[in-house]
Amino acid sequence: MKTIGIVGGIAWPSSLVYYKTINEYYKSKTQGNGLQTPNIVLIQTNFAVIEQAQAEGRWDEVGRLLAVEAKKLKAAGADFFLLACNTVHTADHYITNNVDYPILHIVDVTAQRAIQQGFKTVGLLGSRYTMSGTYFVGRLEKKYNLNVLVANGPHEANVHNALYHELAKNIFLPETREKFKAAIADLVARGAEAIILGCTEFGMLVHAEDSEVPIIDTSIVHAEAAVDLALSLN
Repeated sequence: MKTIGIVGGIAWPSSLVYYKTINEYYKSKTQGNGLQTPNIVLIQTNFAVIEQAQAEGRWDEVGRLLAVEAKKLKAAGADFFLLACNTVHTADHYITNNVDYPILHIVDVTAQRAIQQGFKTVGLLGSRYTMSGTYFVGRLEKKYNLNVLVANGPHEANVHNALYHELAKNIFLPETREKFKAAIADLVARGAEAIILGCTEFGMLVHAEDSEVPIIDTSIVHAEAAVDLALSLN
């Protein structure tokens, strides 16, 4: 098995989800006495520094900071790496141009899961950067021919604000879950066949029973894809 590199801490609560999912999924995919564990190298960023650069629109700086961390992972033995966050993939071109080993892109594995399940129109919840930018929506539409609906109006504000004021700080409130359920219901009413949780913290708040249509949790899909890739490489 190859070694998975993870740039975590963006934000830290979802890094726990990645670590747990990778280990549990690896166990389900391999034979043995249950004590085997996958090869992982994990590094944590200072999320406050990343978010300040995001808020100021300095995506080249976001990319520079993450490329530095990705290089540390390679030096520690990682064969490929992933960014345990959706939003920072806005800087993916800078990162890939400055790191000389593969990245497992969160949007690609999410799109592949949606297509495998037969969906053509998906609803997307994420940070405002994710829902209004091109790195996620554009990639889904142009590379994978998916129709993408995003939260709008008060739903957009509720979802974005919850991420940075609550979820990234490991705060999960019932009233916030209700706001997410309303945002999901609106996307379904507009024609979404599935809901993509386009932030790696969202799956810690929202669950399958909160949606009338299937939910695709990017953190879970990404973590499972990392195990599949690590096991497939010679």
